[in-house]
Amino acid sequence: MPVLSPTDHLQPRFGVSKIMLMKKQQKTLNRLSHVFSPYSVFLLLIAVFFSVPAAYGAAWYVKPSSEVPIRSGQGTEYKILAVVADGLKVELLEEVDPWAKVRTPGGTEGWMLKRYLSGDRPLSEAVASLTAQKTELETKNEEINRQLVEISAAQTKSEEELQICLADRNNVQQEYQTLQEDTADVIKIKNDLADKIQEAQEARQKLAAIEQENSDLRRNTTLMWVLAGGFLVIVGWIIGMMTGKSRKRKSSLL
Repeated sequence: MPVLSPTDHLQPRFGVSKIMLMKKQQKTLNRLSHVFSPYSVFLLLIAVFFSVPAAYGAAWYVKPSSEVPIRSGQGTEYKILAVVADGLKVELLEEVDPWAKVRTPGGTEGWMLKRYLSGDRPLSEAVASLTAQKTELETKNEEINRQLVEISAAQTKSEEELQICLADRNNVQQEYQTLQEDTADVIKIKNDLADKIQEAQEARQKLAAIEQENSDLRRNTTLMWVLAGGFLVIVGWIIGMMTGKSRKRKSSLL
């Protein structure tokens, strides 16, 4: 009896002749006609109508088990078409409790016990999916760490450039302060020079006035000396005249 893996294509196996199969189907129909009365069929239809069926066409998975046969009908007396392996993904076509009609990836359609089906993914696929997610997260984490290292390096470089810019700014501020001080000194020197020029002009004016006064004084002094000389000449002349008269008187007396 072949065991089908999830990737194998299943092929139906025929172990009996078509005549025997038709006889078995006729016997089954006869038994069902005796078992199901019209009342029981009515109750069965009501139960099926109000029950919540599984989603047909959805993906179901074979539960772990030793052997899971797929048969041509709903019963152990029907021919085994294939044996599916644990975790095989099948398509649910129909459900008649406790049986379920499925289609394998290879296209084989048949009936199997519903208790061997589960809507949950096999543990191996879940582990593989989690492993893939873990690998993807690790890759993303490495990429994030790489980007973080690049960002940290860029931040360090930016901080160094910022420190250089701050130092340059401080130097410019210091030079500007020095330039302001030098400008203030130049303005002060210029003002002082203007004051000195003003003082020099005033001094020249005073000097010119003093020179004028000295010139006037020299002229006055010369004039005074001239007058004094003339006065002395007159006094001498007067004294001479008086002395001459005295001598004449003395001689006349003699």
